[in-house]
Amino acid sequence: MHVDFDSFFCAVSLKRHPDFVDKPSVVAHGPGPGSEIASCNYPARKFGVKNGMWMKHALELCADLKVLPYDFPAYEEASRLFYESILSVGGVVQSVSVDEALIDATALVLSMSGSQGVGIDEGSVWREQEKANEMAAALREKIKAKTGCAVSIGIGGNILQAKIALRKGKPAGQFQLKPEHVLDVIGSLKVEELPGVSYSIGGKLEELGINYVKDIRDVSRERLASALGPKTGEKLADYSRGIDGTEVGEQPPRKSVSAEVNWGIRFLNQQEAEEFVYNLCKELEKRLLSEQVRGKHLTIKIMRRSPDAPLDPAKHLGHGKCDTFNKSAAFGVATHNYEVIGKEAISILRSYKFSPGDLRGLGVQMTKLEPIKANPSAPEGSQRVLPFAAFAGPSPAKRQPSRAEPIDDVESPQKPRSSESRDIGKDPIAEEPMTPRKPKFHPAMALSRAAEGDAKANTPLNVSGTQFIIPSNADPAVLAELPYDIRSRLMAQRAKASPARPEPLSESPLSTEELPSQVDAEVFNALPEDMKAEVLATYGRKPAQPPPRQSPRKNQAGPSKKQTTPTKRGGMRGLVGKAQRQRDARAGVVQTSFKPIKRDETPVEGEIEDLDPEFLAELPEDVRREVVADHRRRRLARRSGLDAPGRRPRTPEADGALPGEQRRIEFPAPPRKIPFASLGVTSTREVKDMLDAWHSETQQEGPHRGDVEVFEKYLAQVVIDEGDLEKVAVLVRWLNLLVEQDGESVTGRESWQRAMSQVKDAVQEAVKHRGLAPLNM
Repeated sequence: MHVDFDSFFCAVSLKRHPDFVDKPSVVAHGPGPGSEIASCNYPARKFGVKNGMWMKHALELCADLKVLPYDFPAYEEASRLFYESILSVGGVVQSVSVDEALIDATALVLSMSGSQGVGIDEGSVWREQEKANEMAAALREKIKAKTGCAVSIGIGGNILQAKIALRKGKPAGQFQLKPEHVLDVIGSLKVEELPGVSYSIGGKLEELGINYVKDIRDVSRERLASALGPKTGEKLADYSRGIDGTEVGEQPPRKSVSAEVNWGIRFLNQQEAEEFVYNLCKELEKRLLSEQVRGKHLTIKIMRRSPDAPLDPAKHLGHGKCDTFNKSAAFGVATHNYEVIGKEAISILRSYKFSPGDLRGLGVQMTKLEPIKANPSAPEGSQRVLPFAAFAGPSPAKRQPSRAEPIDDVESPQKPRSSESRDIGKDPIAEEPMTPRKPKFHPAMALSRAAEGDAKANTPLNVSGTQFIIPSNADPAVLAELPYDIRSRLMAQRAKASPARPEPLSESPLSTEELPSQVDAEVFNALPEDMKAEVLATYGRKPAQPPPRQSPRKNQAGPSKKQTTPTKRGGMRGLVGKAQRQRDARAGVVQTSFKPIKRDETPVEGEIEDLDPEFLAELPEDVRREVVADHRRRRLARRSGLDAPGRRPRTPEADGALPGEQRRIEFPAPPRKIPFASLGVTSTREVKDMLDAWHSETQQEGPHRGDVEVFEKYLAQVVIDEGDLEKVAVLVRWLNLLVEQDGESVTGRESWQRAMSQVKDAVQEAVKHRGLAPLNM
């Protein structure tokens, strides 16, 4: 059963004015032409007066209209008595509003008619219908006696049938829609008269050739789902056959929470508008908390005065004729914080760049709601924290003593220990086998020590297979950070070496020139003798007897060897004393490789006497060092009679001259790719995908002016800076194709066509700026 008052506000107000009961009457805040009608009785409706109509228009329809004031205490009392009467009947009750309710009286009707509800026969159905009529009549009389106002009741097999029956029972009556009449009564209705069918849905049904509910039955469910969506299409297909599976008392979950104000909005500047939006978000937070939810999707509604609307509308401080704009933003994590919501809402408001004086309404709405966690300390978001138990240490029975642990346990003076105050639970991980302790020496170290005394252990050292150079004097801080196996190896080498007695230079088994090129001489000399042998064995060399002591640079009489490039850290320094150099000079040995000057060394004045000091002073320090070093090499070469080229001979390109008649051609750098907006998208394919998404999202309401301006600036930059006219033409043609594919029914098609015209004009202006002919788009 669906129970509803007849003109609730007007009926309750007429109790104080019984003389106007049979006369056209309305409830409003005043008789002025700008007053809005809240409720009107049935005599006034005969003249065409409706709820929500302006008083000026209502007086034109009925000049003798009686205006009644509001009486809120009387409304509250009547509503309380109304629900007391309904609850006294029993059954399942669902409140719809202050003057409307749904009652599921199935169990009451079955018990009163003596039926068990199992099986269907003509006698039992007739008795159930009669009991339902009797119950409705008794309820109407009880409410009339308590409130002094009439109610109407509709009776049906489900909520849909009861709502349609209520329309047949008004005013001050009751009607039962019986099963045999359901299809005829519902089929004769227009589609807009079905519950939940809005004007937009009615327009889509009209495009399918559907005007009445009975026409829906001739259309397949698949076609309805394609035109209206799966849920709406399925629901209308059931409604056309009188089917409604909604249960009384079943409250659907709330899908949105909003706060909106569209009266009294008059701002003088942008600061007032943003402050109002911020306060509106505070109100939204209160409503979210009262519902114990938070949302992930924010929608802001902006009502701007239409260009042809007057500054002062008919209703005082009302919004009047407006253009409505909606824009949404998604949050990564659901929130109810007004600061986060307000920051995003103000950013959206600023993006429209509306004049504050033209704003007439503002609203914020949160959707994609999630319930707030019962535990305030729970983490934000949808991530779940695994409930690991706190580590309580190993069990005393499983704990093994360590040699490093002290025997006496010293208690902390700040916090005395007490075994009674701690309750250490049994650790399930401790039941697993104990992890074996790490050995004091790495197994590789143990094998190395075992092989030291074995003469047959001649396994060559893998020098070529490693990329690391092992230093002889490692820094202790670096040594502490090395892995255990490498650190143990270095410590073993240092233990065998004698730090107090340096090894004489003559003990080196080989001269530097006899070492392989891959081996660092300084590192090789620091190695123990056994490791040196292993290195030489790896490269197929045998230790040779030390040659007669002579300069490493003296011309050898033996077989010539390929000269190896010395490394930066070559071991040639300090091996030749002053006496040796004198012997080399008497023997006529010429030194052709010299040690480079350090950065902090300054050239001797005699060495640069041929160079202009002022010229050197003007050069950068690195260039000056190179010039001085080259001058020194050439000077020594002239003295020795050798033509020694510099270490790094200068190429013709370095001198700026090319051989012969060749000349260098400087090509301009390719123009940079202009990124689209701030997303870094540069390729044509990616920009086309973004245009496709932009068009599909704003297909109905049309593009925003700010977005169109961004696209125009991007195309102009591509024309002027990047110079890719073909790319511009492709993008404009692509967007134009998307717009042309829109049907006539698309509401935003005209806006898109205007935007395309503006985009083309902007492109042609950029092409003209470059001095080119108009672009064919």
